[in-house]
Amino acid sequence: MAAKIVFKRWENVPDVVNVTEEIGKIADKYLRYAASAKNEDKAQARKTWGQLSDKYWDLLFAILDVQTESFPSVLTFDEEERLFIDFGFLNDEITPRNKKFDTFLALQSKFSLGVFAYRSFSDFIADCWGMITGNPLPVSPFGEKTEDKVEALERQLLSLQETRNSEILKIVSRSKNMTGTDLEALVSDMSKTLITATKVSMRTKEYREAKSDVKQAMSQDRFRYNEAERVMETQLSIAQKDEEDPLGLPELEMFTALHESAKILARKIIYCQQESGKFRRKAEKISQACAQFSPQMMRKELKNMLTKKKEYMAVPAKVARCEQSLLCPQDSEPLRYETASRIMEEMANMDMDMFAVPRIRMYGVPQVIFIPGQGLGTYDWADHTILLPVFPTTSLEKSIAYGVGTFRWDSDEDRLLKNAYETIKDNKGKSILEMASSFHKDYFLWITKEKKGYRILPRDTHKTFLQMFALRKQEE
Repeated sequence: MAAKIVFKRWENVPDVVNVTEEIGKIADKYLRYAASAKNEDKAQARKTWGQLSDKYWDLLFAILDVQTESFPSVLTFDEEERLFIDFGFLNDEITPRNKKFDTFLALQSKFSLGVFAYRSFSDFIADCWGMITGNPLPVSPFGEKTEDKVEALERQLLSLQETRNSEILKIVSRSKNMTGTDLEALVSDMSKTLITATKVSMRTKEYREAKSDVKQAMSQDRFRYNEAERVMETQLSIAQKDEEDPLGLPELEMFTALHESAKILARKIIYCQQESGKFRRKAEKISQACAQFSPQMMRKELKNMLTKKKEYMAVPAKVARCEQSLLCPQDSEPLRYETASRIMEEMANMDMDMFAVPRIRMYGVPQVIFIPGQGLGTYDWADHTILLPVFPTTSLEKSIAYGVGTFRWDSDEDRLLKNAYETIKDNKGKSILEMASSFHKDYFLWITKEKKGYRILPRDTHKTFLQMFALRKQEE
C-alpha cells in the first residue's frame, strides 16, 4: 500500500485529507499494475498514472482553498508544500525521486542575478494572490528585490570596469603612445558615461521625456563615451602594430570580450530599473480590477488565473513529446535554479536584441517561471512569461533555448524574423506551426553553437540567421 500523503499544516483538514486519500487509492492501483508482468496491466498502469497526474491540480486547489479561507494578506508555503507545488513530489513510494534529487539542495537553490525576474511556481501563485488582494507582493526566498538586484548589478559593473580599465592601461602603456593624463581621462570617460550613453542609445523613457537641458547633457555624455571608445579602439590598433611588443590576438579578444561584457551589463541594469515600474503597474491594474470583488470572488479569481496557466503548463511536454505529468519523475533530477538562471543570462548576453522588441517595450521583460513537470521551455503569450519545466528533457540548455526561441518567434509582431526565415529553401510550403517548430530547433543551435563559433546550421540557414539578428542592431 502506498504511504500516506501528509501535509502537516492541513493533516486535520477534511478537504485536503479527502483528496490525499483519493490520490492514495489511485496510487495503490497504479503500483499494483506497475509491478505486474502482464501486458494488459502495463497499459492499465499508464492509464492509472495519467489519472494520478490529473490529481495534481485537485490537490493544489484544495491546499489553496483551505489557505485562502482565512483570507491571509500573503500566501506562504512550507517545505512539504513547495516540494509538491514546485516539483510534483508526493512521497517516495508514489513519486520516487531520482538519486540525484536532493530535496534540501532543491529547496535552497537560489536564482542568479540578471535582467530576468525568476520565480518558482509557488512564488507565482503567491504573487497572483498579492495582486488580486492588493497586498504587497511577497519577496521570493530565492531572489532579491528589484532595487537590491540593481545595486548588486551596479557593483558587478564597477568591478568589471575596474578590470577593463586596468587592462587598457597595461595595453596602452606598452606602446607609450598616450600620456598618463590622457589615458586616465580616457578610462574615466568610459566608466562615468557608460550608463547615460546606454540610456541615450536605447532611447529610454528617461531620455525621451527629459527637459531640453537634461537631454542635451545626456547626449553630451553619449558623445564623450563614443569618443573615448573611438580613441580606445585606435590605441588597440596601434598596440597590435607595435614592432617591439605587439598585442596578440588572444589578448585582444579577451579585452574585447571584457569591454563588451561591461556594455551588456549596463543594458541589463537599465532594463532592471525599468522593470520595477512596469511590474508594479501590472500588479496595480489587476488589483484595481479586483478591488470590488468579495473575498469569495477573489479566491475564485486565483483559481481562474491558475486554470489559465494550466493550459500553457501542458505545452513543454507536448513540444518534447514526453509524458504530460506534473508529478516528479523517477528518471530525472531537477534543475538547480542558480544554474538555470545563469544559463538564461548567458543566452541573453548573446541575443540582447531580444529586449528591443515592441512587446517588451510595452509589457516589460517576461518573467521566467519554473514549473513542475518535464519538457522543453515555452512562452506564455497570454501572461507574458517564459515557462521552464524543472525536469528538462534532453538538456537544460536546450530547454532554455526553446523557451527563449519561442518568445523570439511569438513576439516577432513586425515579422522581421518570420519574413526572412520563410525564405529558406527548406521552409518553403511549411505551415506557420511547422515553421515555428523548425525555428525553435535552429535557434537552439544558433544560440548554443553558432554564436560560440561553431558552424552547425546549413549554409542557407546560417546566412539567414545572420541577416535576422543583424536587423535589430540597425534599429538601435
